[in-house]
Amino acid sequence: MATEFINVFTRTVDLAGVARLLRRLHPSVVIEGPDHDWRSATLTFGRLWTKRRLTFIHDPEYHAEPNWSMQMDGMRGYFQRFPESGRKPIAVALPTTFRFSIAARLEPGLDQGGDPRLGLITAVAQHLDGVLFTPAALLDAHGRVLFGQGGEAEEDPQAAWPRVLATVPVEAAGDGDAEEDDEDEFEPDPPTAERVARRALALAALTARASLEQDARAPDAAERHRDLLEWVREMGIEDELEGPGEWDRGPHERSLFFDSPLGGMDERSFVNSMWRSEGLGVLAWALGLCELPPHDELVDMHQLWNAVGLLESYKARGLLASPALRPREEIDALRGRLFGLHWRLRDFTLRPRRMDFAEFARTSWFGPLDITGVPLANGDLALRGAPIDRADPGLFSTVHSATQERHLAANWLHEGPARYSEADVST
Repeated sequence: MATEFINVFTRTVDLAGVARLLRRLHPSVVIEGPDHDWRSATLTFGRLWTKRRLTFIHDPEYHAEPNWSMQMDGMRGYFQRFPESGRKPIAVALPTTFRFSIAARLEPGLDQGGDPRLGLITAVAQHLDGVLFTPAALLDAHGRVLFGQGGEAEEDPQAAWPRVLATVPVEAAGDGDAEEDDEDEFEPDPPTAERVARRALALAALTARASLEQDARAPDAAERHRDLLEWVREMGIEDELEGPGEWDRGPHERSLFFDSPLGGMDERSFVNSMWRSEGLGVLAWALGLCELPPHDELVDMHQLWNAVGLLESYKARGLLASPALRPREEIDALRGRLFGLHWRLRDFTLRPRRMDFAEFARTSWFGPLDITGVPLANGDLALRGAPIDRADPGLFSTVHSATQERHLAANWLHEGPARYSEADVST
């Protein structure tokens, strides 16, 4: 399941006020911790397959020094790379005023238009007189573009800066050179072919375990469950199943795989695990075992399981013994296309209107974007032949989730890190 983060940054520290606001707007909110120092506030919308979660996260360590200053310097350096605009000096100066932030985690990511969770996020931002930070743009407390990657053409003239801005001199921005020089250099650490093969088998086992939940009452379900557990141990890939992560971005694979009784997997873990099949598709493709479906079609799990040798010990051992990856150039090309797709899908959740995607991909300041072979309709991204602004909302949500999972897998292939679920999916 695609998970998305939107961060609220502000000068105002008022955890208790946010707690009261959330209880008033969504009485069923579950808040962990006292009102004046809570750690998370979870709001749930819908039921079963339509369920959506919004979790506000307060992490005191994030605001502690020297981390806070480093994060704010990094934000200023990031804004320095945006196109020139009359608002740029103000945007670059703004992080010097921030004292506090709350992260909003959306599971799955924002739906195409009308997502009630965005209203909750903007309500919190308005209460705190803050702004919303996304990888593509800085938004005001109402979700309007203040400053972004699209330059002045994307800026909303109605967008309002925080009230505290009037007391902050624009000269505080400086020239930005120091911030860029101080940024930590990231060293890519792409996985070996052997690691990719192990991870592919682990994802095959994880998705197969999740699928058993749908047949938990079948007469042979218990036997299939035992066979799957034994196969994982026989392949020696137990350590490839992940435990809890820092931001809880992926399912707690090891615990739910070995400890959850058949039929006892919680809904969130089930959905997250099933979505991992799209990442498995990318890994199987990279290992030369299959082709990847178009962006608006889901992978066939049964074909993937067969391709990697799920429950076929001889075949799986052969994959582990002599795995081979496609040429680096092919993997990088796929990664580039998935970045472009993910960017357009995510951008549409924030600004749901048509654009000339072909022209943007060619001229974007952070491009050009490689959209080779990506189908277009009226110049914009097409979903099942329809322009993105006319596509079925359910299809859009499905494609968005699948693309993020594929993007995560492709980035992991390109640069790591060691933990698969923590690979970069920023746009």
